[in-house]
Amino acid sequence: MKVLIVDDERTIRETLKEILEDEGFEVFTEESGTKVMERIKEINPDILILDLFLPGISGMRVLEELSDSGLTGKLAVVIVSGHGTVETAVRAMKLGAFDFLEKPIKYDDLLSVLEEVKVQKNRNESSIKEYAKLPLKKAKEAFEVDYIKEVLKRFNGDLKKAASFMEIDISNLYRKLNKYKLNQ
Repeated sequence: MKVLIVDDERTIRETLKEILEDEGFEVFTEESGTKVMERIKEINPDILILDLFLPGISGMRVLEELSDSGLTGKLAVVIVSGHGTVETAVRAMKLGAFDFLEKPIKYDDLLSVLEEVKVQKNRNESSIKEYAKLPLKKAKEAFEVDYIKEVLKRFNGDLKKAASFMEIDISNLYRKLNKYKLNQ
């Protein structure tokens, strides 16, 4: 898998590059937000590790561009920041970030997230093939069930946060949980 690391701190880029290469990833680095979009087009990475505070264009602006262009569905974006807030993390997740890690980065946590990316990419590929075997209505329902389960898992079962992320009211989420018999 290809990983693009975007961080303005050289030591972080070099350390992450070394660790991830030892884990078998093909790693590329960039120090500025201004070149990220063209680097993504150039190398077509599977994973983007993106700092929020960058010279030029901020990491959040890069994430917005990725979201607007539909690339967050194809590219797992892992946000890293030493200055993140809960609001920043929620905003990043709504824009399609795969995960949000605080600096200083715990390398075991990062490797765990990257392993989850691998598993989810494999699952997504096989899920799409499974959905394609179903009539459209059944495929939509199966996808909605999987989506709700993943969002609930991401927010550790917190229905309020999950509903906010999904941009539905909590009563609608309760209705879906009952409909699909996903009650906790």
